[in-house]
Amino acid sequence: MPKVLTEGQITFYRDNGYLAPLEGIDPTTAAAMRDDLDAFEVAQGMSAGELSMKGHLCFRRSYDITFDDRILDVVEDLIGPNIMTFASRFWIKKSQDGTYVSWHQDSAYFGLDPNELVTVWIALTDATPDMGCMKVIPGSHRGETYSHDETFHEKNLLARGQSIREIDDGNFDYMALKAGQFSCHHERIVHGSDANDTPSDRIGLGVFFIPTHVKSTIGRRTACLVRGVDDYGHWDTDPVPEGRFDAGIIDHVRAATERYVDPQYVQEADA
Repeated sequence: MPKVLTEGQITFYRDNGYLAPLEGIDPTTAAAMRDDLDAFEVAQGMSAGELSMKGHLCFRRSYDITFDDRILDVVEDLIGPNIMTFASRFWIKKSQDGTYVSWHQDSAYFGLDPNELVTVWIALTDATPDMGCMKVIPGSHRGETYSHDETFHEKNLLARGQSIREIDDGNFDYMALKAGQFSCHHERIVHGSDANDTPSDRIGLGVFFIPTHVKSTIGRRTACLVRGVDDYGHWDTDPVPEGRFDAGIIDHVRAATERYVDPQYVQEADA
């Protein structure tokens, strides 16, 4: 018996690889999280968007959001009751800065087995098509793992600028969200986003959830148990942030990012 989703929503996710929009945090909390990001940038001289993996660990408020029942009830309906947070990233598109995300599959780079990760993308501002909201190719998670070119393009927000070499993108859906809402997508679905052409910034937090039986294929890494029990022990434990933001965790987060972009870890499609 599902906790919050209907059988129709679960079937839609299985068939299409995504769900949106879903009601998540309140707009006041979203605004407070944006304030956290601003304070962090002033204190650290860097944008939280530069923390490509596990960025939420630097902030107590965003860390706590990963335990929010409104989000975890949906995740449990999709992947089961024993859940870990594998990683996260703040996706920040400044007004008209030209940044974008190319068509890609997360599964090609995340190094997980089996491919059961679900990404929860929480909108901290409105995210509309003209603001560069996420777009997905429905059902592509049930197809092949595509080869990606690593462009490292300066305007591509992906850590390696990874872009699928050949893809028919004639049929895609936008996942527009209001501040506080969230979407879910499967790690194998082909997705991306266009530039933000509006006068307002577009900001979101993507959190990557896995069932506890999922293993790392590129050596032992860290994660955080957010619901249920871990009977497998595949992962070491992430640190817990102290205070509004925890500068002491930045080194841990940077190390996770460096491993993610390390060329010795080849993409799944070429392995």
